[in-house]
Amino acid sequence: MGKKQKESHFFSFLKSIVRDTTQSIERNNVMSVASILSIVAALIILGIFVIFSVNLEHITTNVESALELKVYMKSGTTQEQVDTVSDKLRTHQNVSEVTFVSADQALNDFSSSLQGYSGLLSGYNSSNNPMAASFDVKISDAGQIGEVKNYASSLTADGVDYVKYGEEYVNALVSFSHFTNIFCGVLIVILSVVSLFIIYNTIKLTCFARRREIRVMRYVGAPNWYIRVPFVLEGTLLGCLGALVAVLLIRTGYYYLIAYVQHSVYLPMNSDLVAPGTLMSQISLFCVLYGVIIGSIGSLFSMRKFLDV
Repeated sequence: MGKKQKESHFFSFLKSIVRDTTQSIERNNVMSVASILSIVAALIILGIFVIFSVNLEHITTNVESALELKVYMKSGTTQEQVDTVSDKLRTHQNVSEVTFVSADQALNDFSSSLQGYSGLLSGYNSSNNPMAASFDVKISDAGQIGEVKNYASSLTADGVDYVKYGEEYVNALVSFSHFTNIFCGVLIVILSVVSLFIIYNTIKLTCFARRREIRVMRYVGAPNWYIRVPFVLEGTLLGCLGALVAVLLIRTGYYYLIAYVQHSVYLPMNSDLVAPGTLMSQISLFCVLYGVIIGSIGSLFSMRKFLDV
């Protein structure tokens, strides 16, 4: 067989596969639409949780990196004690910056933060100041903030009273982030099973409608791959269409979410959401791969019975 004849047979084969696939989708249009919608629904739900999980982790990381230890001094500490604590804090390997805030400065800052209600503190001055002197300590590695806290807390003999950094707030964010990651994983499994089941039944109906044709091809010696290809292509096409629709809806929704958050929602520590370009490229790739894999696997499993002649 010459090269031109081989190419002619190959293109003829491709043409017949495309024809059979489109005809099959048209004949089972209701189930085909159901398959596409099931994948769209699954991917939109997954996309929402993935976006939520990724942004929660992003915000948690920003909060941790922006955290400062607040080291409060006991009342009546001497300048020598303040200098000693300052020197010891600066020598710690995980401390990047130490700023001393006197009691008077703390009172002025608190009064300024009250804006129109600053008059409530008019009776306080240097002699009866309720605020304590403190150090603002910035950490070079957010993961070591607990170690620095323990170190600062150990300086009680030098005049340190107590140390705060919002540990409960950060721990709550981290715990919630871990929970959403686990929940998202479980959700992927459940929705994948549902999508597989619907595509499985869609292709199975197609195979049942063409069972005589499949048996004839088997009896005349057609290989299994030749029979499978149109059905696998159909499932893959349905999965891909569902994925593309889902990506379009998720991208549009995320851009609206970004605009809404920027104008109407306060995020802690001046955090922001993950940039759409970074996040959506990964989600788009995941959605397309998910749709193609679910569609092709569902098709392969649905044909096993009809190829046993």
